[in-house]
Amino acid sequence: MKKVLILLAVLFSTALGAQPITQQSITGNECWSAGQGPGGPSNFLCINQVRNGTALAIISGSGAVTTAATQANSTLYWAGTAPTTWAITLPSPAFDGEIVEVATNTTLTTLVTVTPGTGQTLDGTFNSQTISANTSVEFQYNASGSKWYRLR
Repeated sequence: MKKVLILLAVLFSTALGAQPITQQSITGNECWSAGQGPGGPSNFLCINQVRNGTALAIISGSGAVTTAATQANSTLYWAGTAPTTWAITLPSPAFDGEIVEVATNTTLTTLVTVTPGTGQTLDGTFNSQTISANTSVEFQYNASGSKWYRLR
């Protein structure tokens, strides 16, 4: 009887190990409901936050353009003719280590202003700045100081 049980266990474990995997890649749209402790508050936690990746938002327009970066969409890329101004507000709330990148394919001469979100500060200022074509600037958030730092 013991040998039969061992044989069944081996066959059963082999069958389990041979199951095909249905999804072999991550699309970037996966989210889970995550909570804080037993009975604590819960919210959705999406893969872009887990891997610190962000979606690419293509921005264009004319006149004065205002863009609010978000946790899920914080790579901002200006495409096309330059606006008269481009005002960007950094995400609020932001998660610790979050990176916001601002890029362009058009030179934006003294047009770009970046401001922190509510309750946050920016190390230095970024008012009426120029971003050259095919370049970018990058900011990273430090939660303990509620401050954004310019990385490049």
